[in-house]
Amino acid sequence: MPRKRKSQITRSKSTRRTRPLTLRQQEERVKCLAAIRRYRRGEAKSLSAAARTEEITVKTIRALLPGAILQDRPGGRIRVKGSDRYSARVEILSIFGPEVTKARGSRQRELAGQHRSIALRALRGQEPPSSLERFRGKTVGGRELISDFERLSSFAHAGILGNLDSLYVGPDVSA
Repeated sequence: MPRKRKSQITRSKSTRRTRPLTLRQQEERVKCLAAIRRYRRGEAKSLSAAARTEEITVKTIRALLPGAILQDRPGGRIRVKGSDRYSARVEILSIFGPEVTKARGSRQRELAGQHRSIALRALRGQEPPSSLERFRGKTVGGRELISDFERLSSFAHAGILGNLDSLYVGPDVSA
């Protein structure tokens, strides 16, 4: 059997080496994830409208998150998949307080966002404390989400929670 030349050997996608993203690309990637989230939740009528809101372009989303979108033919409608496998660093409220961890996939990112929203609403008195019970035993990035309202309120009174504006963590904060 003849041997293949180097030009005939093709690498699979899993063995292809990629360069690490630059700081700017990491920041844009966070915006791309936010735009896709905005479209999935129905806050924007189209992907381009969601991208404009996040101050990026669809071309950037296509370059940084190609596995999250579908296009049947060139020039055709761009659709967003129901879920994706992209990881992102998020700040969660764990049983040990606020932690930065890696959410693997859109399902974990969504779970982290829902937990943060309900926890903050429970602290403000807009949700009953029992609403945190649905997160009992749930994890994001291997970290257990807090479901005990007493512990959460003790973190808030101690000032441990701090500023919880954004779910996604920028590239300059270490995990």
